[in-house]
Amino acid sequence: MKKSNIKLLITGVLIAMIWGYFADLKNGEIGWFIGRIIFIPSFVLLINNLHIFKKANTNTNN
Repeated sequence: MKKSNIKLLITGVLIAMIWGYFADLKNGEIGWFIGRIIFIPSFVLLINNLHIFKKANTNTNN
């Protein structure tokens, strides 16, 4: 895994933890907190690597 992807994962987890703390844990919603911890970093990586999927889609249209 590239170093930039690791930084993105760490950033995504930190954002999810802070957001989840105020939005979920204070209300006792542990399930939503765990889901947020998994979803946000995955979403960040997907958006960052979207160009890979775009290239693959362009090549199949030929």
